[in-house]
Amino acid sequence: MAQYGDPEGTFSSIKTVAEPGDIAGYRTTPQFAVSVGKFAVMSLCTFGFYELYWAYKHWDAVRRREQESLSPFWRAFFAPLWGFSLLPRLQQLTAVYGVPATWSGSGLALAYFLLHIAYRLPGALWLVSLLSFLPLLVVQRSVNELNRAVAPEAPRNDSYSGLNVVGIVLGGIIILLAILGTLVPLPEAQGPVQVST
Repeated sequence: MAQYGDPEGTFSSIKTVAEPGDIAGYRTTPQFAVSVGKFAVMSLCTFGFYELYWAYKHWDAVRRREQESLSPFWRAFFAPLWGFSLLPRLQQLTAVYGVPATWSGSGLALAYFLLHIAYRLPGALWLVSLLSFLPLLVVQRSVNELNRAVAPEAPRNDSYSGLNVVGIVLGGIIILLAILGTLVPLPEAQGPVQVST
């Protein structure tokens, strides 16, 4: 899909309707599809590393379809910052193909950024950062609708591979231990025990 003007999709000079060539291009290179349930579970159990993979896959699809010179790896590595570019682009992309988003890409990017840096909060408040994937679920739901409408033959990615299951089990155990370690107070240390003989 050719864009006119701002490459990030924030000005009104950009294309607002997909042309037949754009639809064919999208069908050959659709955005990353993953069920919202799988996305939530994988993000939670991998401490957000799945979100980086998610960002990489979306940037890679943009790069290949738009023929842009960008690095999906570095944009995924700095996903909380590049979310301010990716999420508005995905919002605009869904609208161009007739799947209007009822969400704000910039607003969700801000929510993602704030939740992502919440790990710095004191005490048990850091646990909020585990929910950094929530704003991305809204975006992924729209992308899945877009794929169903424009590229119905695209893979759905709603099942778990063996590696996914290993990540869920190991990550789930670590998450539970982290939550317990944060919420359950340690017993107070007592002085040395006196033994009488």
